[in-house]
Parts: sequence; C-alpha cells; structure tokens
Amino acid sequence: MNFNSYFTIKHTSNLRILLLTLFFIVPLGTIYGQNQLITIAGKNITLLKAFDAIESQTQLSITYSRTKIDVNRTLSVDFKKQKLSIVLDKLLAGTGFTYKIEKGYIVLVPVPVKQEQTEATSKKIQGVIVDTNGDPVIGASIQEKGVAGKGTVSDLDGKFNLSVASNAVLLISYIGFQSLEVKVGNRTSLSLVLKEDHQLLDEVVVIGYGTMEKRAVTSSITSISSKDLVTGLGGSTIATALKGKISGMNVSETSSPNASASFQLRGVASINASSSPLIVIDGIPGGDLRSISQEDIQSIDVLKDASAGAIYGTRAAGGVILVTTKKAKEGPITLSYTGELSTEQVSRRPQVLDRDAFVRFGVGTDLGASTDWYGELLNEGALSQRHVVTLSGGGHTARIYATIMAQDQKGIAIGDNRKDYSGRINANFNLLNDLLEIGLHTEYREAHRDQRSSSSCFDMALKMNPTEHVYDSTSETGYNVLVGGSEYYNPLAEVMLKQTDNVDKWLKADATVKLNLPAGFSAQATLGWEDRQYQQTHYVSALHRTSLNGSYKGKGFHGYSKTVNVSFEPTINFMRVFADDHTVSAVAGYSYWENNSENFDMSNYDFPVDGVGAWDMGTGSWLSDGKAAMSSHKYPRERLISFFGRANYSYKDRYMVTGSVRHEGSSKFGKNHRWGTFWAVSGGWRISNEAFLHDVSFLDDLKVRVGYGVTGNNNFSAGASTAMYSSNSMWPYNGTWITSYGPARNVNNDLHWEKKAELNIGLDYAFLNNRLFGKFDIYKRRVSGMLYNISVPNPPAVYEKTTM
Repeated sequence: MNFNSYFTIKHTSNLRILLLTLFFIVPLGTIYGQNQLITIAGKNITLLKAFDAIESQTQLSITYSRTKIDVNRTLSVDFKKQKLSIVLDKLLAGTGFTYKIEKGYIVLVPVPVKQEQTEATSKKIQGVIVDTNGDPVIGASIQEKGVAGKGTVSDLDGKFNLSVASNAVLLISYIGFQSLEVKVGNRTSLSLVLKEDHQLLDEVVVIGYGTMEKRAVTSSITSISSKDLVTGLGGSTIATALKGKISGMNVSETSSPNASASFQLRGVASINASSSPLIVIDGIPGGDLRSISQEDIQSIDVLKDASAGAIYGTRAAGGVILVTTKKAKEGPITLSYTGELSTEQVSRRPQVLDRDAFVRFGVGTDLGASTDWYGELLNEGALSQRHVVTLSGGGHTARIYATIMAQDQKGIAIGDNRKDYSGRINANFNLLNDLLEIGLHTEYREAHRDQRSSSSCFDMALKMNPTEHVYDSTSETGYNVLVGGSEYYNPLAEVMLKQTDNVDKWLKADATVKLNLPAGFSAQATLGWEDRQYQQTHYVSALHRTSLNGSYKGKGFHGYSKTVNVSFEPTINFMRVFADDHTVSAVAGYSYWENNSENFDMSNYDFPVDGVGAWDMGTGSWLSDGKAAMSSHKYPRERLISFFGRANYSYKDRYMVTGSVRHEGSSKFGKNHRWGTFWAVSGGWRISNEAFLHDVSFLDDLKVRVGYGVTGNNNFSAGASTAMYSSNSMWPYNGTWITSYGPARNVNNDLHWEKKAELNIGLDYAFLNNRLFGKFDIYKRRVSGMLYNISVPNPPAVYEKTTM
C-alpha cells in the first residue's frame, strides 16, 4: 500500500495529501497593441488563414469559439502594413463579433446588442469556468438559450459577466469540451466545470512517419494521451503508467524502483529473437522508455497489427510503441514547479511462527532472541521525493518546452533504492512565413541504482530461526554474520555488507527540418543521435559470509558499456483534398540506422584493504594468481538501410484504404539474404455515414476495418551470420598465464529474415453522444523462418552450433 504526501500545481486522483501549491507564471516578451502593422493579401482566403497570419506576425494568440464563428468563410483582402485594429475590424465585419486585446491574447466576443429586457425582468450573472484540473477555460462561449446574439465569452481567468432573464438557461461551450446547459434560477454567481470531450481531443493519432485523423485509421491502433497517464511517484515508470490501459499488451515488472519492465503485444511471436515492440520516441526508432519522464509525454500510440507496423519493416514483428513528447504552446512563458513526497508500507506480510510459537512447538533450538527476520529487511516509512520544474511558452516564431527533474526513490526493501536526474529541452521554430519549420529535442538522464537487495534474502528470512540474533556487539561488523552453518545465513548482513552503484547515463538529441511546399507537398529530414553509458560497481566486504567461507578478503567488480545510435530519415509528404470528397495523402522516404556497442568488465578478490572497495582493483591477489576475470568486447556494427512509402485514400470519410511498403537491408543477416520487402494493405468502411443509418439517433460512429501485412524480425544479437572467435580459457605456460582463443560461431551466409504475416479484422463504435465507445479486434498471424540454433557436425564446422 502506498501513502503519498506531496505538493503540486495539478489536481490528481491518486490518494495523496496536498501539502503545498507553488505556481509561478512569468509573462515575458513584447507588450502587444492595436497599432502593430499587418500584411495579408490574397483572394478567397479563409478567415482561419487570416487569423494564422495575424498570429505569426504579432505573436498574439487568437481565442474564439469555432461553433459560433465560421472560420472557413472566404474573403479577398489586401492589407499592406495596416494597423491590427483596422485589419480585425474588416475581417470581423458581418460576423456579429468584435475583439478585445489583453495579456497576449486577442479574444473574440459577440457584438453587444441592445437589451430588450428591462431592469425589472433581468439580472446580472457573474461566473467562472474551469476544466477538471481547475485551470481557467479561456474563450468559452456563454449564450442565453433562445435569445439570438445574447452572450459573451470567458476572459483569461475563465470569468464572465452577463445580464440575463431571471428564468434564463445558459449554454456553455468550448471546442474540445462537452457542452453544458445551466439553469440560472435564483443564483447570481456560477462556478462551472467543463469536462473534456475525449472524442474531440484525441482526433489525431501518430501512425509512424506522420499523423492521421482518428476517424480515418484502418488499422489496430490504441492511443493514450498525457491526461491518461499516472505521473509522479505513483507512476514513476512508463511501464507502471501503461498497465491495464492497452488491450492485448502485457506489461511485466516488479514493485522495485530498479525493476526493468518487459512489454509484449499479442503474445510471443518468436523462439529465439525478441518479441518486444519497437520503441520510437519523437520519430527516432530504437528508443528506451526508461530514458524518458512521464511528465514529458504528450501521447503514446501503440501499433498492434502488421498493417500498421509494416512501415517499420524488420523491427515491427512485436508491434510498435510511438511516444511523442510535449511541445511548447504559444502564449506567455510559464514556469511551474511540482514537488511530491511519498512513503510505502507493506499491506500484507507472510505469516510465520514468532519466537513464542517457535519455542512452544519445539521447532528448533531456543537461542534467546526474538527476531522478526522479514521485518528487518523492510524499509517502511522511508520518504521518497520527486521534484519537477517546467518552463513553457513563446510566440509563433519560436517556442520552448523545458523540464528539470530530480527523484529519490526508497524501495520497500533495504538496499533497493534509486536516484534519477534528467533535463529536457524541446524547441520549435516557424520561419519564413511558415515555409520552414524546425524542431529540436535534447535530453539527458542519469540514474543511480542501489541494488543490494534480492528475493533470495526474503526467502532466507522466512526460513530463519526467530530466536537467532541479528546483531553481534562483539563482531567488527556489528552483525551476527555466520549463523546456522552452511545452510542458513543472516539476510540483513547479506545486504548491509555489500556496496552497489549501477549508473545509467543517456544523452539524446535530434533535429527535424521541414519545408512546406506548394500544392500540398512538404519535405522533411530528421537526424538523431543517442549515447548510452552503463557503469557497474560492486564490492563484497572481507567480513561478508562469502568472503569468510571462501577464505579471501573481499570481492570487487567493475563493468562498463557504451552504445551509440545514429539515425537519419529524410521524407517527402503529400496531402490534399480534391473536390471536397477525396482525401489523398502519401509519404516516401529513406532510413539509415547504425548501432555501435562495446563493453569492459573485470573482477578481483582478496584485497589488502577493505575500506577502499572496488576502486583499487589492481591490489587484489587473484590478479597475480591468474584467477581474476577481465573481458572486453567490441560488438559488430549494426546497420539498417531502408526505402519506404505509404499512401492513404478516403472518400467522403466513408471509404478508406491504406497501403505501405518497406524494402530494408540489415547487416545482421547472411550476405545472400540481407534485403527483405515488407508490405501491408488495409481498408475501412464507416457504416454510420451511410444513408440507411442516418435516422439512427443513438449511433455516433460505426466503422469496420480489415488489414493484412507482413513484418520482419531482426531483434537478435549482431554477428549471428558471421564466423566469430573469442577468448576461451587461461592456461599456465612457462610460469605465466596465457589466453587461448577458439571459435564461438559458424558463418551462415544464408541466414534469412524471420517474417510475420497477420490478418486483422476490427470494429470501432460510439453510441449515445460518444458516452459509450470502444473497439473489437480479431487477428490471425503466422510466423515463418523462425531463427534458432541447431547442432552441426564438428568438423567440418568450426563450432558445434549454427544459427539458422
């Protein structure tokens, strides 16, 4: 059971105690006014396009209700360095709306109309509108039902004032939120909460190398937005936050803060190759979910079937998890801080004999103590803490989103702790009148893991004599180390007489440049780089039971590994609507990915000084005796080169078809089968848009999906097709130790792709004004060419097994 106490700027539904709220809002930038000069020229441009031009030239954000203003209305304009006030007056002429400028926003409000009511039959209403997090809803429309033109909009604090009839009913609406009808009655003050309309907020999903409107998706895709993720210490890992939220995905991890989670979509799909899904973070494949904080996540989209994942070719056999991090929104710069404290308690403990019962039943020798061995290993009541500082905001030309996070987690077990530090900067730029878009992402994360505890210690605690002493005041360590002979040991001393520090470091950066071209075309290129380093330092004291039983003084271990990933992906995109009914989109691109890995480790025993730990490895006597272990590896370079494309077509949002293909080469396979082609096709029929269902009032959406695709799997160690040699053993020769080398793998030039073919049939539905919605999926898949190791005659083969 977790009891969490924390201070935060956001409301959360977890059972936590609010201690303190600290929220800074720092407005920066130029003070905007009506005298700024605007240039807009064009024939038959939409009002929305004109609004975009104003925002790009002034860095003001325009807020309005799309349900009240027809932003697709076209007009011809020719403004050359005209004052903002003049431009707005002409654009809004005939719309029934005017504007006011305050705090970096242009708020569009209805033109005041002459009141037909008398003071005797009307009254003034004031109110405030917020969302479910308590944040003000800016620009919400408040209309008196049945009275044309009678209304207003909420200001920057979510507040409004309006004179209405004493029996008035107010209609409250805002894009992305469910509408409200409120009877005024005798009230003069209203406090209203708008709930998010998930169907509207989640209308766009990430599909790999682009996005697509949710209603046009023809594959099995599940989308999770940031609001659906548990954040803070209660959801300290992405795995914890995703548990139970995605059908067909199994997430496995323990409650330890150092646990490594495993993900599996739709069961096991391979014998020897991994079935884990491909992780793609901000368009960069091969990511690690442990390297990202859940506060930085905007959305997670999971591609389940082959028709969705085939665009990623060789690495999509286990599915694809697409993570999109947050980007800055236009508006004043805001600085926020969230702090959190928590503590953990064990809700249920194993039932074992206490001292009295142990003695009464004569189970064993009474040694005089009364020890709760299980309780000795618990770290109940220790405080964990997490601190996050976020900076966000900017204008249309330049925006920034930055976070700094520090976290100290205390596990429920002694010797199971973790500290994390991270920083992220996401910057976006719109230049040359939106002709050029640039996106930059940089992140650093460092994790320190104390992993002395183990499940075997708790197993031993359940076996221990409760009359045995934990501590020994005469011992140099203070612990009763040697207890119970060779069969038992002191589990607390087992943990406390070790030193462990495992350090993970991630440094990632990527840059995307996009050029918006005429006629619906755009060109984009993304360059990504990731450096991960992992260092292990372990030391077992000379007074630990293993040292005493083994007649050596201490054991030390050092390990170090480094992995560098580089990726480059240029694409050309197209999207256009023809004759209002035909929507066509396509993407074609090239992908290059490279991985380089190396590691080094060594261990030594019998140190002259115990206090230095593992930081003086050369002094251990086993080095000179030839018993110390040292190894280093430079793994074969991995490379993937791909050419890919996808096309989508939709007719009247009723009939949809998608096709994709990827031709990919991998350095992991034999030279005779390095290239493979992976393809997919899918289609959808929105039955609810057919004329024969128009009169079914309770039906909001009904769509049938069918998809078939082929994906590949190369998720196994590099060099499986290459002849490999490695060091075998050390032998004494002429008074010195020499190392021998021997074969470690046979060459196989015909090692080929493992392929998965999958058929998926699905149904999407929504009823009762989207109050009830969901999906059904049924799939059948077949995996061919599974990779496995077989025994071969030796000779003629140089090694006893070959990967086939």
